[in-house]
Order: sequence, then structure tokens, then C-alpha cells
Amino acid sequence: MIRRMAKVEIVGLKDTSLDVIDTIQELGVLHIEDLSEKLDKMGGRKRLSRMEIDPQASEHETKLNELREKIGEKIRELNPEVEKISSQEIQKEYHAIWSENTDLMISRVEKLLGEVDRDTKEAVERKEELLMELSRLEKYAPMMEKILPLAETVAASENMASIALLIERRFKAILNYLNEEIGKITQGESEVVSADVDEESTAALIVFSRRYLKEVHDFLSVQDVNQVRLPSDLGKKPLDEAVAEVRAKMAEIPPQIEEIESRIREAAKKYSVKLLAARNAVHDRLEAIKAVPKFAQTEQVFVISGWVPEDSVEIVEKTLQDKFGARVVLSVSDVRELEEEEGEEPPVALANNPYVRHFEFIYYLSQYPKYGTVDPTTIFAIFFPFFFGLMVGDIGYGIIIAALGWFVYKKWNDKPLASMLGYMLSIGGAWATFFGILYLELFGDLLEKAFEAWHIHLPLLGSEESFLKFPINRLESFTFMLLVTCGIGFIHISIGLVIGIINGIREGNKKHVMEKAGTLGALTGLVMIVAKMLTKAIPMPVAVAGGIIFIAGFVFSGIGGGMGGIVESIVGAGNILSYSRLIAIGLASVIMAQVANDLSRELWGGTFGVLMGIIVAILLHSLNLVIAMFSPSIHALRLHLVESFGKFFEPANFKYEPFKKSGGE
Repeated sequence: MIRRMAKVEIVGLKDTSLDVIDTIQELGVLHIEDLSEKLDKMGGRKRLSRMEIDPQASEHETKLNELREKIGEKIRELNPEVEKISSQEIQKEYHAIWSENTDLMISRVEKLLGEVDRDTKEAVERKEELLMELSRLEKYAPMMEKILPLAETVAASENMASIALLIERRFKAILNYLNEEIGKITQGESEVVSADVDEESTAALIVFSRRYLKEVHDFLSVQDVNQVRLPSDLGKKPLDEAVAEVRAKMAEIPPQIEEIESRIREAAKKYSVKLLAARNAVHDRLEAIKAVPKFAQTEQVFVISGWVPEDSVEIVEKTLQDKFGARVVLSVSDVRELEEEEGEEPPVALANNPYVRHFEFIYYLSQYPKYGTVDPTTIFAIFFPFFFGLMVGDIGYGIIIAALGWFVYKKWNDKPLASMLGYMLSIGGAWATFFGILYLELFGDLLEKAFEAWHIHLPLLGSEESFLKFPINRLESFTFMLLVTCGIGFIHISIGLVIGIINGIREGNKKHVMEKAGTLGALTGLVMIVAKMLTKAIPMPVAVAGGIIFIAGFVFSGIGGGMGGIVESIVGAGNILSYSRLIAIGLASVIMAQVANDLSRELWGGTFGVLMGIIVAILLHSLNLVIAMFSPSIHALRLHLVESFGKFFEPANFKYEPFKKSGGE
């Protein structure tokens, strides 16, 4: 259901403006209208101007932005486990930091940051130093360890010098060129040996007579190769000693880091809640300052315009009256007059019951419905899990999906998207279990085979020749299921068309009403004719009436929507057939489940065969289960967004986003 909105205008003396803004933010129900666009359109005729931030507030804004950056830096340094911190703890600290006096609040935040600095600065800086040192050692260690055995293969001599290189493996062929050229420079008194460091690089060691040190360095300086230059504290030592020292340091640093991180974790326990609360308080104060340019002013008064839910108008009015008396006045405008005269569209807020609210997930994929139209969330909440269950239709899969969905819903209940998806899956899984009972399917045909082993004849109700029977075998009852799904499609699309008619009536659009009513009539007439063709139980007058309704529907849709209305009536028949995917997706799942069972049975025999059969069954059923969660969901969404919602849905331009404090949440 879409909440009814009221357009309000708050006018008050300028000396109360900042206090009024704080009060409105505290109430948290006003969706602010940016008046700057209206003021621009008024041009030179305007008596109002955009409200400006006073110099002191501007200074506060600069200071608060600096504090927000510092708080964010401290939170990143402490890296608190936010998911384990309750909102009640943050709210408590929020109220301890918050003040209507911005200077006082700034001083409280600065004091908090000073305390955090005293307790953590040294530890954080030392941790960064150790991490940099470890990174440096990790960079050199693999090269040094590869170069060391190369150096040991070359005869050591005081008259010999060596240079280490690091080369990309794809350019490894350059080593042959270097060996040849350096051999010429040193009159053959050189050797180049190499080894791969990793998948991308190769280490090489050039050993040559020290007499040619300058010539070799000059030659390498003009070549596109990287010489390995160890840090000064390592480069002066023999290579084997340097490698040993690197290994020792790399072993010493992690325990030191762990000890420092333990101290930081203790500091995080002490300050995380306060820092998160301070971040929220600073954010809220900045939002209040940033809202000022959206308002208007004259020399003596300010004007705030926006939208409030109708059931909250009285609260806003009473609060302003109690706090400011006659210095601030709130007026309410008629929404319908605004829509008709000024073309203003209220923002949209939904107010659904707890069950339906979980299915507002659909608005992550689509915009909210336009204000004044019918909210289709309830329709989605009824039909989506029904379609999902109809397609999956397996007791085993249904129970697993329902349990998995419920786990996600409970585990991530504080995360709206995950919570909604989990809840939808759990309800869809319940419907899948219900239809699994109707189909008598448990991981495919396991129940059917069990009944055969128990010598229980199927169907349990009706006969094999009956049109209606229990259980319904989806593979053998394709015609029946096709008719059922098309019938469901007709009902689903008809509901969409009825909503379209209601929307047209609400908007006073007669042509829209005629188009949707005509399309509904054409589809109804067509269904009556087809029903007569399929069964003799329906009398001929029904078919004749269907033909008349069909023709009348075409005429009405043409009058209301022109050629587009006529085309829509024709396309509607195709939309109904599109619901056959409800049986097609289900059959694919059934067949895959039976393939898993058949392969498992073929492998059955002996210990190894039984083991392989179980593994194959688990793998294929797991794959089918994953497909059963995604494919039916996608197709059920498509049937709503395209086939049904396409008949009536008008997107909103604005979503209700009240100006409010986080309150530490």
C-alpha cells in the first residue's frame, strides 16, 4: 500500500531557522523539496532567494568534514567488528556526543580523537613500519634464495665480481645475448647462470673478472634489464649471511605484529562504539548544514517546503507549535490540486504488512509505483512463491530451499537485501514442498519407485485415464499442466489489467480505462471460445457470448489506445502462452532429477559401485538444486515484470527519503 502524502510549507522568522532545521531533522518525517529550481524559474519576479549558509555554519562545515575524515581514518586503523556491535550501544554513545550546540559537539569529538590517538598512535605507526619491513623482506627473499645456490655453483675468488638480475620469464632468451656480449667484454672470463623465481620472473647471476667491473656495469646500464640491488644493510654482507638474516627477520616480525594487533584490538573494544557514534553525529550535523541551500528566504523569514505522510502532519504541527509558537507556521496544501495545477508528484513510501514487506525486493529491480496508483507488492507476494513452487515441485528440494532461505533470513536479518531474498526463498520452498506432494516427487522419482517396491498402485486418486488425478505426473500430464499454467496466466494478466483500470479511474484517464477494459474483454472472450473448443461441457451460448465480448474488447481497446491498444490485445494472447514456461522449467528439473537417479542406479552394485552411485546422485542433485533456486526465480520475476506489471505499472519519479538523523543507527 502506498502511504498518503501531504504537501507542507513551513514559514518562520529567520532567527529560528537553524533550530527549526534541527527539530525537523529530529522528527525525521519531512521529505525536503529543493526550492532552488523553482526560484530559478521565477527569475526577476521572485521575492524569495535561496537560503544561504551563514559564515559560522560554513566554518563548522569545514571543521566537521575534517573530523569526519579523521574519524574514518581511525575506524579503518582499528578495523572494528561492526557486525558484532549493537545499534543500542551506538545510540547511547551518539546521544552522549550529540549537541544542538555545534561547537560543543566538535569539542567532544576532538577530545575523543585525542584519547584514541594517545592510546593507538604509537602501536599503529609501529605496525605500519613492521608491515613495510616485512613487505620489503618478502620482496627480496625469493630472489636471494634463488641467487644463493647459483653463486655456490661458481668458484669463489677475490678477483671475481657478481651482479644479480631479475628478468621477466617471457624475455628469458635475452640471457643468451648477455652471456655472449659479456663474454666478449671480459675476454671469456665470465659466466651467467639462472633459475626461475616464480611463474613470471627469472633470477640470473653474472660472475666475471673484477678487472672488467666498470665495462660490465656500463654495458648493463644501457640494457633493458633490472639489476637486483639489495638494501644497504644487506648488500654489504656475504649473500649467505644476508639470506640467513632475511629469514630470521621474517620469522621475528609476524609475532611482533600479532602482539601489536592484540593491543589495537583492545583499543578497538574501548573506542569503536564511540567512533561509530561520533561518525554518525558528524554526518547528521553535516546533512543539516547541507540542507540549508534547498530552502528559501526573504529578508525576515525562511521557507521550507516538502512532503510528510498524512498521519504525521499533526505531530509535526504540534511539535513546531510547542517549540516555536507563533514564530513558525505550518500550512498544508491539497495534493490533488497540486498534481492538477502545478504537475507536482508526491514522493512514494510503502506501508505494507510484515509478510508483504519482504517482497519489496522487487523494487531493487524496478522503481516504486507512481503515487496514486495501486501498489502491486501484494500481488507479487502471492504469486511469486506460488510460481516458484509450481516450477520446482519437489518435496526434497522444497525442504532444502525453505531451510536454506530461513537460515539466510535469520542469519542476515539486519541486511535488507539478504533478508528479503532469504524470506522469499523460504516461502517459495514451502510452496515447492506443497507441489512436490501433489506431484509425489522426492528428489525426482524416488517416491514413485518406493511405491512400486511397496506394491502400491498409482495414481492414488482417479485412474490412469482420468484428466484429474493424484498424484499429478508432470511428464505424463503435459496437456493438463499446460492448460493449468495458461489458466493461471490468464488470471495473473487479468489482475494486472484490472489494476490498470483502477489506476486509470484514479487518474481520470478515460482512454486508459477503455484500453485496459477492452484488452481484458478481448482476452476473456478468447478464453471463453477456446474453452468451448476444448470441452463439450460448455454450452454454445458461452462461446457466442465470448465472441461478442472478444469483438467488443477489440473495439474498446482501439478507441482507448488506438492501434497500440489493438496490438496490446493481440499481444495479450501471446502473454498468456508465455506462462507455459511454468511447466517447461518444471519438466527440465524433473528430467534432470530422474537422470541423476537413473545414473546412480546403474552404478549401484558392490562397495565401489554404491559409493560412486551416491557421489553421482549427490553431485547431480546438488547441481539441479542450484538451478532450481535460480532459474524459477528469474522466470517468476519475468512473468511479473513483463507479462503482468507491463499492463498497468507506472514508475514513480521520487522515492520518499525523509530528512532525519541517523540517531546512531
